[in-house]
Amino acid sequence: MGKLILVRHGRTVLNTTDEHERLRGWLEVPLDSQGLREAEETALHVARYPVAQIYTSDLLRARQTAAAVANATGAPVFSALNLRPWNVGTLAGQRVTDILPILQRLEHEPSEPAPGGESFLSFYERYSLALRELLLIASRARRNVVVVTHVRNLLATPAALFGGDPSKIPVRGGPKTGSLTWIEQQGKTPRLHVEDLDCCLPALVELHTQAVPTVG
Repeated sequence: MGKLILVRHGRTVLNTTDEHERLRGWLEVPLDSQGLREAEETALHVARYPVAQIYTSDLLRARQTAAAVANATGAPVFSALNLRPWNVGTLAGQRVTDILPILQRLEHEPSEPAPGGESFLSFYERYSLALRELLLIASRARRNVVVVTHVRNLLATPAALFGGDPSKIPVRGGPKTGSLTWIEQQGKTPRLHVEDLDCCLPALVELHTQAVPTVG
């Protein structure tokens, strides 16, 4: 039985940790020099484990990270639109500090669409479905399955697995670029472990032993 290894793509010029950070959304932003190094370092770390296949968001920054993992592991890569982050429409490219109240409102009203984009609930539902499908693939594989995605998806992962409230998912924070989140299916109870983080997902410790709800 394989494990699911979620990888956050490497850093881009918009992924700063100060007031200059800008929302990426569906913008095609390439990795910067640090992000390329992070992708290589992450790839070498992942290559220590047997990898069956790699699934990636089809946005450039994720594909660049997935390519590094593929080069290190020799595993095939498959792109998936459902691994994209939240489509925030015209909010993409704007400073997070400036639009934080709008993001918070949209997450507390998850059925309200972002201007020119999708609702948080639409994002959450498509990603939740993709995550459950990939976890099933990994549980049936003899080797691990790597998934390269985005911080918004990683922030939503505990709720998606354990039936949490999508309106309570944090707007900011999450694993740093290039980090790994491991998910292992044990019967009906997945377990999560976040590796190499500067800032953790606070809910993970509490959610370690909770069961995935039955999906009708």
